[in-house]
Amino acid sequence: MASLAARIPAIGRNPRFVALWTAQSVSTLGDALTTLTLILLITERTHSVAAVGGLTVALAVPAIVIGLLSGSFVDRWDRRRVMIASDVARAVLLAALALAGPSLVTIYLIAFLQAAVGTFFNPARAALMQVVVPAAEQVRANSLIQTTTVVGELAGTTLAGVLVGVWHTYWLSFAIDAATFACSAALILTIRRTAPEPDAEHPSTFAAVAEGLRAVRASPTLRALLLVFSALTFALSPMAVLLTPYVVDTLHISTSWIGPVQAGDTVGTILGGTVLAIAAKRVKPRALIITGMAVLAILIASIAVATTVVELLAVYFVFGLLTVAVQTGIGALTQTSVDNALMGRFIGLMSIVPGLVSVLSMAFAGTAGAAFGVRTIFVTSGAILAVTTFLSWRQFRTADLKR
Repeated sequence: MASLAARIPAIGRNPRFVALWTAQSVSTLGDALTTLTLILLITERTHSVAAVGGLTVALAVPAIVIGLLSGSFVDRWDRRRVMIASDVARAVLLAALALAGPSLVTIYLIAFLQAAVGTFFNPARAALMQVVVPAAEQVRANSLIQTTTVVGELAGTTLAGVLVGVWHTYWLSFAIDAATFACSAALILTIRRTAPEPDAEHPSTFAAVAEGLRAVRASPTLRALLLVFSALTFALSPMAVLLTPYVVDTLHISTSWIGPVQAGDTVGTILGGTVLAIAAKRVKPRALIITGMAVLAILIASIAVATTVVELLAVYFVFGLLTVAVQTGIGALTQTSVDNALMGRFIGLMSIVPGLVSVLSMAFAGTAGAAFGVRTIFVTSGAILAVTTFLSWRQFRTADLKR
């Protein structure tokens, strides 16, 4: 028995990480379940694309508008308590959604409030994870989280399809999601209080925000992380939206292949995350980011010359491998480079900038795609990702010279 325990990686024998990881996994499943259920519910009631778009806005606005403010409070409060309070609040909101026969306005309001509460939870989780997981284990921890996030999203959307499409029920999805938040809160409750304590000495909220922005501006590594995440968002945002018109209108392939192509991305992500978890000790976060983004830039541009289903399947499979590598690198480098007292504000900033970039990216994809064709979007996205990869590498080099 002792020899079996010794074979388990240290991160798997860390009960605080296991609790945090499990809480994240069940919450991800519940979020995916609720999001798709809400889309299906709104579609059934309104048959309006604009109404579904309203839900997207309600979910996206809180991170953009209050992300930094939420992060500044997280840096002053007990992160564990923030996470528990956030989970309890979201469980109550979802229970209310399950019990009520909500109007469209009520759906938007609850979706908005749930997303607003999430702007407190995510920075607190990142800050707590930095304390719970040693720096040497951050690559493995982040690869596991990335992998189970994809699995949880897949399970949640599948369950939503069964509950709504087969059983024709909506309230059960919301009840299950409420239960996942309650489960998450119970798991986080088992994590003992850990040092360092959050800083409670900021003179004011806005002074704390300004202090955080100055810290990011002064750090080449943090600037590089922000640039990488924004560039990745810009390049990836149009991918899911453009796949259908590219397959149908450009390649003239049956829509029945869209699901398998997207599944290739999912399989690649799961396999890539598993390999990274096994080989975590042999890889460096910065190398994962720069190498992954450089190859990803070429891969995205190469979609423009793909002409068969087999080529698309191969591209999207490798795409999943590279995406999980870059995201794991970003997560691990964030955990090892950001001061814990600043973590809430940095994660808040990381949620604001990419959110705005995503809007710009989708607007660019729609406008340029209509004017110049979908292939142009893939080539341009790849080129932008290549340029930002070089700029990020320069920032990392500047950080090395400052040491």
